[in-house]
Amino acid sequence: MSAAGEPDNERERLRVQLVADKSHHLKNGRFGNPWPSFTEVPPLTFYRHLLTRDTSAAKQSIAEGRAPQVVPLDHAILDAHSDNLQLTWLGHSSVLIHLDYAKILCDPVFSERCSPVQWMGPKRYTRAPCKVKDLPEGIDFLVISHNHHDHLDYNTLREVAAKYPAIQVVAPLGNGPTLDAAGFKIVYLKDWWEEITIPMLGKDGHLQYKFACTPAQHITSRGLFDLNKTLWSSWVIEGPFGRRVFFSGDTAYSSTYNNEEGAVCPAFKQIGQVYGPIDLAALAVGGYGPETFFCGVNSKPEHAVRIHEDIGSRKSVPIHWGTFMLTSEPVDEPPARFVQEMSARGHSDQAFAVLSIGETTPGPVTPSVAI
Repeated sequence: MSAAGEPDNERERLRVQLVADKSHHLKNGRFGNPWPSFTEVPPLTFYRHLLTRDTSAAKQSIAEGRAPQVVPLDHAILDAHSDNLQLTWLGHSSVLIHLDYAKILCDPVFSERCSPVQWMGPKRYTRAPCKVKDLPEGIDFLVISHNHHDHLDYNTLREVAAKYPAIQVVAPLGNGPTLDAAGFKIVYLKDWWEEITIPMLGKDGHLQYKFACTPAQHITSRGLFDLNKTLWSSWVIEGPFGRRVFFSGDTAYSSTYNNEEGAVCPAFKQIGQVYGPIDLAALAVGGYGPETFFCGVNSKPEHAVRIHEDIGSRKSVPIHWGTFMLTSEPVDEPPARFVQEMSARGHSDQAFAVLSIGETTPGPVTPSVAI
């Protein structure tokens, strides 16, 4: 029996049922969000908003020095070969996870702009804590959640592929051509609820890491004509000693288009049923302002707390904030609202950690293993 109280065979039976559900595969060859919690904003309305949106509150918060601090990487911790569980925030949604001797890099973005070109587009207002060349040696795995430029940065990926030629990559369906072009040699593409168990190279296959591609409520595109041609996802990663990490990527929880909060996305309770409890989670909390437009694809902080609860996270770190001005909320508002909601719902200070860019936090020492 698992620590969540679900017999392991029941959890696997549920996962197999969910794998068989292909309602997110549309007839036109694209992907979609199959839940009532997703409300699509009409394209003309969305683009009109982009041209007329008010970002004054975000700009003022930057001018007032309310952006997150950037601290040097602690290489004494990051370079160590240990069985610790820890997470380092590298800005926006980029994180480096240490899990049972493996080093796992998620959605790395180190360019000055998250854009198809570096002469225009959203620019950093906080610097990166390092360059790719300064990352620890021996990163074993790369995890990609989806293809938006603030998560899949081609220039960064080319540098990662060059620095770590043996790195193994997991990504959702459709992202193979971009990853191949960046120079990666070992790429695994997965659909929602599919799993792959990968041995850590150089360890004679003794250490096995399970990567589960789990749903998220979002969209994808890298240009004007490829909307939802590739899949988006969150990820659950399980190490050989039983500890589990959740990486949300970009996701929403409930749409608030037209100021009406609707149904919640059922995927996160399902993730909790199949894989929970989660020992350490990186949860997206920013990119929601104004909520009438963006909460269908990006979770607001209060919704991130619900995801924390649904997946059974023991400790969560807020990400997807504090780096690029993509939406209208003040830059320090997402973590503040996240902390306020966590406290209001009775979670202790041990259940979350708001980090400076470059800072590392440990996960629970003992795993939520079967009992």
